[in-house]
Formats: sequence, C-alpha cells, structure tokens
Amino acid sequence: MKRLTSFMILLANTVWITMHAATTKIYVDGIHGKDTYDGTLHSPIRTFEELQKRLLAADTYNDIVVYIRDGVYELTSPLVFDEKMGGNIKRKIELRAYQEEQPVLYGGYRVKGWQLYDVDRSVYYAQLPETLDGRQFFVNGQRAVRARESDAVKRWIKSDSIGHLTSDMSLLKWKNSEFVECVYREIWTAPRCGVASITLLGDTLVRVTMKQPGWKNCRNKGITSTRTPWYWENAMELLDEEGEWYLDKTGAMGKGRNVLFYKPYIWENLEEAACIFPVLESLVRIEGTKENPVCNVRLNGLQLAYTTWLRPGTNRGNPDAQNNVMRQNATGEGESMAEGAAVVMRHAQHISIDNCSFLHLGCNGINMEAGCSYNEVSRSLFYDLAATAIQMGNYKNWQKRDSEDSYDPEDKRNLLRENLVENNHIELCGVEYRSATGIGAAFPVSTVFRNNTLKDLPYSGFHIGWGWTTVPYTVNGDNLITRNRIQNVMVELADGGSIYTLGGGLPQAPTTITENYMNRTMWGQGVYLDNGSAFYHVSDNVYEKIDDYNVKINSGIHDIRVDGIYSNKVKNLLADKCDNCRMDSTVLFDKANARRMVDKIKKNAGAKRKFVSAWEVIPDKHIFELECAEMAGGAYTTSGIGTHVFDYSGMGFVSGFDRERNNEIRFKNKVSAGGKYVAKLRYSSAKGWNGKVMLKVNGKIQVCELDETARGEWRTVTLQVNLKRGVNEISLFNTEKGTGHLFFDVMYIYRA
Repeated sequence: MKRLTSFMILLANTVWITMHAATTKIYVDGIHGKDTYDGTLHSPIRTFEELQKRLLAADTYNDIVVYIRDGVYELTSPLVFDEKMGGNIKRKIELRAYQEEQPVLYGGYRVKGWQLYDVDRSVYYAQLPETLDGRQFFVNGQRAVRARESDAVKRWIKSDSIGHLTSDMSLLKWKNSEFVECVYREIWTAPRCGVASITLLGDTLVRVTMKQPGWKNCRNKGITSTRTPWYWENAMELLDEEGEWYLDKTGAMGKGRNVLFYKPYIWENLEEAACIFPVLESLVRIEGTKENPVCNVRLNGLQLAYTTWLRPGTNRGNPDAQNNVMRQNATGEGESMAEGAAVVMRHAQHISIDNCSFLHLGCNGINMEAGCSYNEVSRSLFYDLAATAIQMGNYKNWQKRDSEDSYDPEDKRNLLRENLVENNHIELCGVEYRSATGIGAAFPVSTVFRNNTLKDLPYSGFHIGWGWTTVPYTVNGDNLITRNRIQNVMVELADGGSIYTLGGGLPQAPTTITENYMNRTMWGQGVYLDNGSAFYHVSDNVYEKIDDYNVKINSGIHDIRVDGIYSNKVKNLLADKCDNCRMDSTVLFDKANARRMVDKIKKNAGAKRKFVSAWEVIPDKHIFELECAEMAGGAYTTSGIGTHVFDYSGMGFVSGFDRERNNEIRFKNKVSAGGKYVAKLRYSSAKGWNGKVMLKVNGKIQVCELDETARGEWRTVTLQVNLKRGVNEISLFNTEKGTGHLFFDVMYIYRA
C-alpha cells in the first residue's frame, strides 16, 4: 500500500544515513551514579539534568545511545530535544532501558511527613513546598479523588450568565471557595469551570459567581452549554470519603499554606506509602521547527508517569467542545487541544516510541502537533490517564490555511502524515476529562492505526477528523484504521462511538475502516460517521453488544461505502440526505459462513500482548472498578446518564443480572504475596437477591449475603478470600434470576 511503502522507505533511508556514524554511549544510574562521573557503564551519571548537559555538549555527528538503569528518576524539568540537541538527519539519539530493567521517569514530588489532622475523620496532612501546584495526587499508584460532593446530593439550582443561584446555605461555610470547581455532564462533553465567589443574595439565595472567561465559554457551546453541576469539587468541607484529598493553598485550615490533606484507605500506611503529587505538565519535549525538524529520536522501554495539567484550574477552565478540545472565546486562541502530555512532539520526524509505559498522567500521553511525520508509536501501554492517550494535531485557527493547524495548510511542512500507531494497549483514559478519547487525530494524512486495544473509556475510542460541514474538504485522508479492538467505551457520555469521524476528506484519498472488533459500546454507536464525514470505506467489522446503532451515518455526509456489517443485531442508521452513500445489510452472527469471518476478525484484532487488562500486569492494585471487568450473559456496564443512579465509584457500575441466570463479571488481579485477603463488594440490591450471588476466586465459590437496598443506595458486603502469589481469577455470578435491580460498583481487595 502507498502509505506503508513510503513509510518504510523513509525509515530505511534514516537507518542508512545513520548507520555509518560513530556511536557515543552514555549510562545513567539514579542509584549508583554521580553527575561528576564520565557516564560509562561502570561510572554512570545520576540525573537527567546532567544528561541534558551531556547531550548538548555531544558531537553533533555521532549517534548517541543513552542506557538508563533501573530506578525512579524525579524530573525537575522536561527533557528537551530541540534544534540544538535533538537528533537530526545525520545522527540518531536513543534513550533505552538497560537490558531488561525498568526505569521510571516521573514529574512528581514525593510527599512525606504526614501528621494526623482530624482523628474522628481519619484525615492526615503534609506540608508541600509553597511553589508547587498540581491537580492530582497518587498513593502507591492509585489515583486519589479530589474532595467532591456525592452525586446523590441534589440542590435547587439555577444557571445564568454570571453563574448559579441556589437555596443551599451550606455553601456559604466553604472556605477557599475561590478554588472550588463545578463539573458538568452535557451529552458528549464534560466541561469544568472554577468558582470566583460564593455570597449571600437577599435572605434565601446564594449567588455562586463563576470565573471568566471560562464561564462564558462553557455557556457558549450550543446544546452542550453548561446547566446544572454534575458535582462540586475541591472543597475541604467535601473531604469525607476514603481516598479523597484536598490542597489548602491559603492556610485557611490552620496548618499553613500549600498543605495537602488526605483521608487514607484502611489498607494504606502513609509512612510507608509512595505518595506522589505531580507537578510537571510534560516529561519529554521533542520540538523542532519547519526549517529544522528534530529527527531520529527513539524512546525504548521507559516508563513515564505522574504529570499534571494546570489550565483547568485557571480562569479559563475547561470548556470542552468534544474530544477534550477547548472552545474559546474571541481571544485569538480559537479551539485548542489540551497542552499537557507526557511526551510533546512538534515538527518532529522519524521519532520512535516503542515498548514504553504511560501511567498515572494528569492529561494526555502523547501530543503530536504540527509537522509531525513518519513517526511510530508501538508496543506501548497507556493506563490511568486523565485525558487522551495519543492526540495527533491541534485545532487552533484550524479554518485558516496560513495556520500550522489548518484543515489544508498552505505550507505542507505542517502536515501530520505517514505516522504509524500500532500494537498499543490503551486502557482507562479520560478519567478526569471525560470527553477525551483513546486516540484522537485532527487532520491525519496517510496514517495507519493498526492492532491497538482501546478499552474502558467514558467517551469514544477513536476520534478522527474535525470541521463538521464548515469547510468543503480537509486533508484528512488515505488513513487506515484496522484490526483494532475497542471495548467498553461510551460509558459516561453520549453521542459518540467506538470509531467516531467528523468533517470531510479528499475524494482521491479515501480512509478505510476495516476488520475492527467493537464490543460493548454503551451510550453510542459502533462506527459513527458524524456531520460532514466524507470519503470513508467501512468494511468487514464486527459489532457486538452495541447499545445503539452498529453504523450511524449522520446528516451532511457524502461518499460513504459501508459493507461487511457483522453483528448480533440489525440496527443501523443512514441519514435521508447522504449523497453517494451505500450501506449493505447486516450479517447476523448466526448466519451461514458469518461465524468464520467473525472469529477471524476477533482473533486478529487488538494489541499483541499477553494480557486483557492492566490489572493483570500491575501488581497489588486494591481497587477494581467492576464496570471495566469482562462480561458474560446479560451483564452490562452502565452509568448515571440514563439510569438516574449516582454516587458510584469510577465511570459506572454493572447491571443486567435480572435478565437471566449465570450472568457473570470476571477480572484478574496480580498480587506480590499470597495469603488471606479481604474482598469488600459495593452493591445496590432489591429484595430477593440474598443467597443468589456467588463470588468465585481461583475456582473456590462462596455466597454473597446481600441486604435489601433502595435503587441507587450503595452498601458493602465483606468476604474473606485466599489469593495466590501472581495472577488470580475472580468473578461474580448469579445462580437464579431476580425481579428487582442488582448493581455492582467496585470491589476493594486488601490483606486481611
């Protein structure tokens, strides 16, 4: 194919150019190294600050291989590859893990010195340096929750151009109200805006004034304009649940400025725990120019973890249009992508990110901005990200052809073309900024997205294209989206899909969507060709347990061909006004010869890894969000958007047990030591389910004694289980049908 041929030729040319250069080796050891050493295997340097200096001073004609030894490297600033020190057409720079070791680069501050603050509430506090700011906090790799209000708490509240009016007088008691944020859920968006002040208005009303211009932008988004808050966040008065935290920047809580408060889980010992407060917005920046792009930089075997993203806490807030793209007011910024990412690339070519892990991030994993071409992201794990895993292209001034981010840039050096995203596992993204996706691309050209697994996402899996029908065409075209596995997406927001497209393309360069396996799309479609989509061929895909349409073709669309729809149901939508569009009939799984094709597509789809979920490879996780487990029978993932059930943990909960017998949810977890453990299950149960639900751990079954609750009232049942060292298989299933609701939210597992 043209796209792969040109990519491989350019990659081969790069290798040919660099293979004759001499190679300089630099060793980094954060445990045994010293920055005064010469950087050899037996005399390694210690820090990345020193590495930056060595790279700047290195011979620009020599290849450089940096071997990074085991350990944790706490960065105080991002590692930068620019025109001065980046790779170029004459040499390559490679940062790789030494042998099979697992070095970790992170941008967080290690919090120590915890003291008891409130014995009755079991709240602790620790002093942070006053210069630090951040929006996330992690304990032993578990993302803590910024203190927030339960969804179950309802107020009379009204929205207007200033903010909100409410009758709830308790808000007047909140200290540091200028740091409180409101989070909204508006169809396919989840905007955020900060509170400027909370004051008494008359005798019975409270005026909540929101920060500007963020509030204006949040209110200027058409049918997704903000209305009633989904929940309130970041008030000390809301810190009432285990796993919640709060940062007092002013000293209002009586312990000084920039003091972190936390209510630990029962299994956490703060004196021994790794408590990380992320402060850097990026860890690696690869930034060239149109005239001198950075080339030939490779990252191999590294773990990049613990970043933040500060913009949502400013007056601008986070007024997302969709795909976590901010819709601005008339400030010249236009629509813009989230700036924070562990790896930021701009005018970067022949960059390879291979076998890396992106974990516990405060925004995106990788941002590829203008001029990123011939790059490869492969065999990497993206897990627990606040926003998008891989975002290609920005959206600032996208309607102007002289813009770097144009739908058709006058200067073709700005194109994002012939990139390869292959064999990556992307799981649990958008955990804070819900409209984020697994993989987003603005105007990609001749780009391949192949054999990726995308799972457990609040919104769409892929988000390809931009522009609606605003412009007649875009350069988005000649892309291939194939053999991907997209599972359990659209959990919390609506009107998206496993693969979602938007805006036009080029007639001479259609994009192909083929041989993908889509399983469990909740509040959306399998493939959703939305407003303005054009020149797509959608063929031979499997759609299983899609809540809405297998394929939806919206209005303002033309030149679409859809065939090979393999599904367990017949439900598709082709808009009345769709020029030159054709959609074949659905082939049901049980039809002759269908199973052979279905099995083939399912077998070949997804990342070629040995695990289904990150829970199997990240040891000693204590919190298992059951909406992310594997489902069998009639069990399914759902959330509050259509159920009016709230106050759940994570993105949603599991329902459907009243449909039939032997519904089951399954997951695996890995522990570093065997023995007796506690399994605490959070559930909501109608009358009649007691004795009908079983917990199975490594084949051993016990009964779950469930008390009756109101719909949406959550309780916990505690069981004792034995776990073996390594991977354990755990499941919940019902032995009989019931007549009322039965929901499972989360399971906590910890040493007895």
